[in-house]
Amino acid sequence: MTEDLTNLSLVPQTVLKSVYLLEEVVAVSHFSIVYQGVDLRNSRKCIIKEYFPRKLVLRDLDQKTVLFKQPSFKERFRQLTEEFLKEAVILKKVKDPGVVGYLDSFRENETGYIILRYCPGRTLTQYLASATEVSLVNFLQNIFLPLLKAVKELHQKGILHRDLKPDNIIINKEGRPVLIDFGSALFYRQSDSKPIFVTPGFSPLEFYAKTTSQGRFSDIYSLAAILYYYLSGSVPVEAPGRIIEDQLPPIEQLNQEVSGRFARFLMRNLALPPQQRFGSVSRLQIHLYVEVLFLKLKNLTKL
Repeated sequence: MTEDLTNLSLVPQTVLKSVYLLEEVVAVSHFSIVYQGVDLRNSRKCIIKEYFPRKLVLRDLDQKTVLFKQPSFKERFRQLTEEFLKEAVILKKVKDPGVVGYLDSFRENETGYIILRYCPGRTLTQYLASATEVSLVNFLQNIFLPLLKAVKELHQKGILHRDLKPDNIIINKEGRPVLIDFGSALFYRQSDSKPIFVTPGFSPLEFYAKTTSQGRFSDIYSLAAILYYYLSGSVPVEAPGRIIEDQLPPIEQLNQEVSGRFARFLMRNLALPPQQRFGSVSRLQIHLYVEVLFLKLKNLTKL
């Protein structure tokens, strides 16, 4: 980590809520600081996420309290802190093992904190980069289908993740995926105006505007983009760059292992118009179960 965090992050060994001991910084964004810590009640590791929008605040001399850079930022910061803590509200409702576990949330030091279960492992990006070979059958069966199960659980509760990408998927010690970072997630049936939050290549076109229709088909685009990334080794062309002339190469040009049926299904769910994609994760699951069966039968015929 190249950035100097001396005047930003909490000091190691700081204790929050008289319970959570901070050990080290593990990630920093423009909106939050993430620490690894320990729950002193049971000595278990945990993840501590602190809301710290650097454009609005700085750290007081006590190295704990958050201060506004300008008095006029106070109301905006209050509203944004409420938005930050909505991540905790969402995570409380999800108990799937494929979703990072919620432990606690609270206000302290004039800002908000979310405590999550510690999930050791590597991101999917790191996992694919370091693995010598991950066969399509193994990827679909052990990583992608369990991921779909977790996303389906979210959708059944009216939740959109809105930032599905390889860096937000941890492959744990058992080789199973765990979905993290719900900072842009929302209850899509209750939200009219949706904050713009995009990841180039993995976000559908509708995420680039506040008032567009967003639904399960939006996360499905991101799931298809993850599959495209695995199969091709490259991030798909960013959605806005495909509007005038769609230069996204068909997956069958980049990977000859996939069947024509599978290639058509994948490219359909990378369509820019939402109505062309599948409307539910269940349909994705059916197609992928069929592809796994097809690949296994194909491998048997080679023996």
